[in-house]
Amino acid sequence: MLLPISSPLRLEVTPKLVSAAVDFFYLLERGYGRKASLDVVTSRWGLSKLERAALYRCVFDSKTSAERVSKMLARPPEKLAIDGFNVLSTIQSALIGDSLLLAMDGFVRDLSASIRRVAVNQLLAVALNVLLSALSRLNVRETIIVFDAQVSKSGEFARTARGLLSSYISGGEVLVSSKADTSLATLSGDYIVATSDSLLVDRVRAVFDAGGFVCSAVAAERIINFKEIIEEEVNRVAARLAKGVRTHDA
Repeated sequence: MLLPISSPLRLEVTPKLVSAAVDFFYLLERGYGRKASLDVVTSRWGLSKLERAALYRCVFDSKTSAERVSKMLARPPEKLAIDGFNVLSTIQSALIGDSLLLAMDGFVRDLSASIRRVAVNQLLAVALNVLLSALSRLNVRETIIVFDAQVSKSGEFARTARGLLSSYISGGEVLVSSKADTSLATLSGDYIVATSDSLLVDRVRAVFDAGGFVCSAVAAERIINFKEIIEEEVNRVAARLAKGVRTHDA
C-alpha cells in the first residue's frame, strides 16, 4: 500500500535487522546471488517491507563497496550531471522526516522507492530549490539535470526546473529522457554524475552523492550510520567464530 507523502518512513534498527544484515552480507561475500540471498534472509528473519528495503539499498559485498567508494568525490565538482528524481527523492525524504541510511558503499539513501511512487508535487519543487541553493554556494558552474520520462508529469516538472535553475546557476540545462540512466552514463564522459542509484554508480567513472551531501546539512540527525552498525556486528561475529575455532583446536 502506498503511503501519503506526509507520512514519514521511520526505520527502527533492531537486533533482528542487524543480524539479518550480517547474514545477507556474508552470503554476498560468498558469491551468492543478491535476490536469492535477500529472499532467504527476509524469510529467515521475518523482515518487513521497509526492513527488506533497508538491506537491499544498503548492504553490499566488500569488493563492490570499495569500488564505489573509490569513485566518490567529497565535494561537488564544477560540472555536474544530476540524476534528477533519484537525488530529489532523497532530499524530499529528509524534508518530511524519513529515516535515511548511510550504506556500506558510502552513499546516503532513503527508503521511499519501495513504499511510495515518485510523484511530481510541490514538495519535490522545494527539494529542488534546496539542492540548487546548496550547489550555487559551492563551486558548481555547469549543471545538467536529467529527469526520467517514465515518471508522470516529468515534462511539466522539467519546465519548472528550467526556471529555477537559471536563478541559481548560470550554465544549466534540463533534459527529459526515456532512458535516463543511459543519458547520464553518456554524460559521465564530461561530467561528474550526481546519483545514489547503484546500477548507475557502477556504470560511471566518478560520482558525487548530492543527495547525501544536502541531507547531511539539513537533516543530519535523520541519517542512521547503517555502515558502522553492520561493520561492528560483522567484526563481533568474526571474533566470536575465531575464538570458537581456537577453543576447538585447543
